[in-house]
Amino acid sequence: MASSAFPQATFIDFMGATGEVPQDFLSGSIASMSSSSKTGGSRMQDVDLHTDFDTLEEPIRDTVRRDVRTVGAKFQHVLFPGSSDRKRLLKEWDLWGPLFICVFLSLLLHSQGGDAAPQFTQVFSLTFFGSIVVTLNIKLLGGEISFFQSLCVIGYCLLPPTISALLCSVLLSGRLFFLRLGLTALGFSWATYAAMGFLAEMQPPKKRLLVIYPIFLFYFIVSWLIVSHT
Repeated sequence: MASSAFPQATFIDFMGATGEVPQDFLSGSIASMSSSSKTGGSRMQDVDLHTDFDTLEEPIRDTVRRDVRTVGAKFQHVLFPGSSDRKRLLKEWDLWGPLFICVFLSLLLHSQGGDAAPQFTQVFSLTFFGSIVVTLNIKLLGGEISFFQSLCVIGYCLLPPTISALLCSVLLSGRLFFLRLGLTALGFSWATYAAMGFLAEMQPPKKRLLVIYPIFLFYFIVSWLIVSHT
């Protein structure tokens, strides 16, 4: 067998005559290490577990109230897109609002028209998976936005068609087709305008038309579904 590359004499000198590891080798001081780190360069910051970002001890009522205010602020950004802070909306994305809109619109259309009304799963699948398809198209075209940020924007911008669906079902249920068509067209135009206000700047200039068309088609299908079943 080949001899070890580590010299035996060096091992004996390290262990000492008794064959034990010297205590001075294992002894140390954490304080001395911290003091040496001060002189050697940057100092590590102390970790404080009681910062403002710790919400584990926050009451559930405060948490729900904060989330509701956040969702309401995003609804306001969609209804008034010209005065919104788009970067903050994209940075603080969430999916609570889109989920609420999809569920509410599905229940609303399902309750209209009796047997001819679309099923809850049909409307929910159309709005949910339609948003995912549009988001994938945006990402494949090189959009400088994350998947969930795009999904958040497209979902929140379903609010204007949902409001038009609520007005048509409550005030104009089965009557005045052209008035229902006008309200739905207004909601469709508002949704498309609000979505493009957030997403157009994140796309390469030469590919913006390729992004606009799927968004236009998605909101058009949802709006036509609203006109047909309210």
